Amino acid sequence: MERMAVWRAAWAGPGGEPRRVGPLDALFAAVLGVLAALGSASALSERGLRLDAAGYALVAVAAAGLVARRAWPLAALATTFTATIAFLARGHPYAPVLELTSVAVYSVAAWRPERVSAAALAAVAVAYLSFSSWTAAPAAPEMGVPALAALWLLVPWAAGVAVRAYRRVRARAAEAERLGHVQEERLRMAREVHDIVGHSLAVINMQAGVALHVLHRRPERAEESLRAVREVSAQALEELRVALRTLPGTLDQGLAPAPGLERVPEIVEAVRRGGLPVNLVVEGARRRVPVAVDLAGYRIVQESLTNVVRHAGASRADVRVTYGPDTVSVKVTDDGTGRLGHDGDGRGGGHGAGQGGGHGLPGMRERAASVGGALEAGPCPGGGFRVLAVLPCEPRAGGGTPG
Repeated sequence: MERMAVWRAAWAGPGGEPRRVGPLDALFAAVLGVLAALGSASALSERGLRLDAAGYALVAVAAAGLVARRAWPLAALATTFTATIAFLARGHPYAPVLELTSVAVYSVAAWRPERVSAAALAAVAVAYLSFSSWTAAPAAPEMGVPALAALWLLVPWAAGVAVRAYRRVRARAAEAERLGHVQEERLRMAREVHDIVGHSLAVINMQAGVALHVLHRRPERAEESLRAVREVSAQALEELRVALRTLPGTLDQGLAPAPGLERVPEIVEAVRRGGLPVNLVVEGARRRVPVAVDLAGYRIVQESLTNVVRHAGASRADVRVTYGPDTVSVKVTDDGTGRLGHDGDGRGGGHGAGQGGGHGLPGMRERAASVGGALEAGPCPGGGFRVLAVLPCEPRAGGGTPG
């Protein structure tokens, strides 16, 4: 079964589909045919002979076989080699016309599996050496020497095998690069889902706690908290649809654009409804920034406020968005009293680097670095915690240190 599969593949092109014959293939074959005919005619004229019409016709047939050398290389080799043997049998010179067979051998090696091309090479070599021994053609008896036969058959075959191997290596490298991009996209999507779900669940949990606390004493306040839960969950579902719209088979018609800094007030308002006072300040002229930078700034604010709600034990928080000439910066501070994490730049389990198996601050730093920005985080001198991200207005690789 394996052998049959190999030989079936021998007549098909890459991917099982035969290649199409193009005009360049015909032009290439025509040029080689003209050169072989002129070379043969010149070799005969040196001996006072002329190349007859049958000789020209056989050269034309041998060259015509090369038109299909990439689409059907085995058929091209059979046609070219048969016409070449017929040409030599008439006593015509060897060297010029043998170049056509060399090209056909190369094409088989370049476009077909090694096992198939090696078998074809062996068949051509045996046939040629048998013909040379049988005819003992005086025109060029030295061409029957096995070493020379190996030269004009083995060298183009080896070159074709090398080219095929090079194409295979390049194809593997391209596939590896494609898989790398797929993995990067999966990581990006996982980070998006983590940020959306983490923030939304934190706010929903806070609002549900408030509703339970005031359910019997202040029903109207509980109703307000439940409305906030519905709004936050609806927004989270919409953001998930936006984040997942790049998956194969999904449709992005009617979806809202990716969130950005213009929607920071929505995050702040959702946290306020949960009972945590948050002050928002926007400095500088609000302007459009690249989508990647816009999204990174939004997610950093979202993740920072999520950490404040979950872990800081804060009584208030401040969010400041500053639009500069070349950068946009976001800063989130709180007055929480959570202890510092083990790495000295985060709260244990919250802002800390070890939170959630690598989320929190590391994730925010990655977001800032992905657009060429940088992020600083640590305790404030008077107490509390600060997260500051400085993002360039044009995304670029690498990042500096925020001032």
